[in-house]
Amino acid sequence: MPKRKRLAVIGDPIAHSLSPLLHNAMARELGLPYSYETRRVTVDGLPAWLGEVKTGGWSGFNATMPHKLHLIPLLDRLTEQATFFGAVNTVKNEQGVLTGHNTDGDGFARMLAEHGFGFSGAHVTILGAGGAAGAIARKAVQDGAARITVCNRTLDKAEALCAVSPSTMSAAALGSSVPNDTDFLINTLPTGSQLHVDFVNRLHSHCAVIDILYSPPKTPLLEAAESRGLFALNGLGMLIHQAILAFAFFTGAGVDPEPMAKLLYREVYDKT
Repeated sequence: MPKRKRLAVIGDPIAHSLSPLLHNAMARELGLPYSYETRRVTVDGLPAWLGEVKTGGWSGFNATMPHKLHLIPLLDRLTEQATFFGAVNTVKNEQGVLTGHNTDGDGFARMLAEHGFGFSGAHVTILGAGGAAGAIARKAVQDGAARITVCNRTLDKAEALCAVSPSTMSAAALGSSVPNDTDFLINTLPTGSQLHVDFVNRLHSHCAVIDILYSPPKTPLLEAAESRGLFALNGLGMLIHQAILAFAFFTGAGVDPEPMAKLLYREVYDKT
């Protein structure tokens, strides 16, 4: 039996992550010798972790909060996707050379497509301006969104993100009113952000409300949206589709996304 190749997801916190469940299921399904685990890594511990990856036999890793932006200057190379999306959530180790990649933007768009949605011509409002928000905003620009509003507590950070496409994007303080004509309301803020959700009552009836968190399955934002009869969706589909893209990047394997996504949804529902 070939020696198993090691993969991981890093973050702080990280114990809740479903990524090991997904990646280990893909390895079994495709008959590939990979094992995947969680590793808690703090921002201060990131350089030491990268040293361990290079010398400790790791084939690669995924990264979640708070590392998606911190990784960029520490890596040897970036793919075009990582450069375009402005964040790294996937890192491949090739003989000590660490290449950063991003699957968040495309993973989010694939999740939307599952439900018959797309960004073209839409008004997108994003809560937050971190790595995931940046990837989703750039994907919205790439896919032809008509208007993108980025709401963040630190206005300077939102304005910096909006510089990507100033003709399409505008910044607003998180406490200001979410535009009533929003077509997609996307929350990228952590669950502990104490987000006030009163603005949901002002959204039009065709607005889709999406929280990229998948744990808990229904955040207060999604519950408020459902009480209004709005389409409400958590981030499980994004996680599944970015995991499929990441696994293909790690392994070089051809992965048919539609049947693999169905398998991974079943895996999650059976095990959680």
